[in-house]
Amino acid sequence: MVGAPELHKVRVRLPDESGALARLTAAVAEVGVNILSLSVHAQDAGSVVDEMLVGGPVTAERLSRVIRRRLRGSAPDTVRVTPADSHELVDTPTRALDLVAASRTPDGLREALAALLHADDVVAGPATGTHVLELTGPDGTPLVARRGWAPFTVTERARAEAFLRAGAAGPVGELLLDDGDALTATPATGAETAELATLLRTCVAGSPEATTTWTDADLRSVLLPPGGRCLLLRSRAGDLVAVAARLTAPDTGAETVVVVHPLHRRRGLGRWLRRRLAAGVPV
Repeated sequence: MVGAPELHKVRVRLPDESGALARLTAAVAEVGVNILSLSVHAQDAGSVVDEMLVGGPVTAERLSRVIRRRLRGSAPDTVRVTPADSHELVDTPTRALDLVAASRTPDGLREALAALLHADDVVAGPATGTHVLELTGPDGTPLVARRGWAPFTVTERARAEAFLRAGAAGPVGELLLDDGDALTATPATGAETAELATLLRTCVAGSPEATTTWTDADLRSVLLPPGGRCLLLRSRAGDLVAVAARLTAPDTGAETVVVVHPLHRRRGLGRWLRRRLAAGVPV
């Protein structure tokens, strides 16, 4: 006998063809449940993944059986029905923003990312598992999301990368100077190429390097160094006063490059930024 209404998360792999979604909704209607949310994930050239949150007086077993019959699919990854809870009724963007707020420590970041992706866990460093998604944390640390119940989709990868970028945009720390002035450090996003070029031109003004030019690719390689990290230090007015980047190369290893505005030199900015980079301070 069917009991009280339940919440189920349904993930269905559909052929990318006309009528496929209609067959799925017909299956849901047949068992008398309501679709509370629906998300379509990119998968590959021939299929998509529909993720639904449904509620109603039906067991997971019967719901899965009816959907398989309607879709005429017997492959293991055709249909997956798992229990859901009321927290998942929040729409994905709102849920992601809530999780960003909870991700200010390394453990919090991994837990929030796992919740966003419905992963079994997220670990730092290389890992293996049935289904894995390899990512890079805000401090350059390799992160691996793992789960046994379903492969990760292209859409989930995009969500995870956007989530990590959003987390990286927050302040890393504040430097209070002797004169009471406060400077704020944030990770670079890659959009600061014009500001970085201006700072570099100011620093080399009057020197033999004054005629040096930098391409956007040159500047982005500093702001978003592969396998490294870049911190920006700004004044209260938002002006860029210093940049520190930890660059890595196969032949030379890790190297920290610091650029400080001439008006802010000999104030300990470079030393402070180097310590923050060396400590790998999380966002």
